[in-house]
Amino acid sequence: MKFWITLLVAGITLPFQAHSEGDLTRQTPIVVEVELGTTEGEMRFSPSHLEFETGKLYRLVLINNSPQPHYFSSNGMARSVYTRKAQTYAPDGQRTAEIKGHIHEIEVFPGHKADWWFVPVQTGEFNDLTCPVAGHQEAGMTGSIRIY
Repeated sequence: MKFWITLLVAGITLPFQAHSEGDLTRQTPIVVEVELGTTEGEMRFSPSHLEFETGKLYRLVLINNSPQPHYFSSNGMARSVYTRKAQTYAPDGQRTAEIKGHIHEIEVFPGHKADWWFVPVQTGEFNDLTCPVAGHQEAGMTGSIRIY
C-alpha cells in the first residue's frame, strides 16, 4: 500500500511517499502439521522441533490420531506470538469451537484436530514443548521451538 504524507519541517512542507509492506490481514497462512502421539500409543510430537519466522502468519494444525488426549504446551512460544484464533474440529471435520485471545496450551482429544493461527512477534529458542498429561513428558513427549 502506498500513500502520500506531508511533513512539516522547520516551516517547510515536504511531501514524501510512505510504503507499507506485510499486511498480515492479506497473508496466506503457512500450514505446519504436528502429530500428537501415534496410533500405536507412542508418546511423541512429530516433528519434535519446529521453526517459525517473525512476521509470518502460521496455521499450526495439531492432529491427535492416538487413543489418548494430548496437549501442545509451550510457555515460551505462547509469550512470543500474537494469536489470531484457535479452532477445534471433531473427527468428521466439523468445526466445534473457535477461541480468541492469549493461548498457553491446547488439548486435543483422541481422533480430533485443532488449528492455532498465530504470528510470531519475538525471537527465541524454547525447549519447553511438552504434553503435561501425567507420564507423557517422561515417556518422551517433548520438543523444541525456534522463532527467528
